[in-house]
Amino acid sequence: MIVSAGSRIEPRRYGGVSMKERSTTLGINLAVGPDADAEQVADATLQLRRELLDLDVDAVELPRAGEPPPGTRAVELAALGALVVTVGQSQLLTAVVAAVRAWLAGSQHRSIKLELGGDVLELTRLPSKEQRRLTDEWLRRHESR
Repeated sequence: MIVSAGSRIEPRRYGGVSMKERSTTLGINLAVGPDADAEQVADATLQLRRELLDLDVDAVELPRAGEPPPGTRAVELAALGALVVTVGQSQLLTAVVAAVRAWLAGSQHRSIKLELGGDVLELTRLPSKEQRRLTDEWLRRHESR
């Protein structure tokens, strides 16, 4: 599942003057290997979330996957292996991608998909020249917004 991504305009007030600031929402879908169980995926997702929260991003959220089954005590279900990152400045995308690359280095079976406005970038643990080129192009497309 790729979490849908897009942009939204949020009003902000600076010194009593209302200004518009563009926030960018990035969908992240991660995989930790073919033999990973739900707990391993959840742990890896939370680890990446903590690393992303160390950046100057606006938010890193676990998207909802739907309503809990009737009769359960769960408040809501989180989409397994998915995060939604909100950044106020598109220049922070480079830092997010760097954090994702560092997270990928933790295991040879990890992969990740980043989606921004329908534009998907898939990264694996061992970056090739082609993967680096595609990443640089993806970042250029989105940092200029």
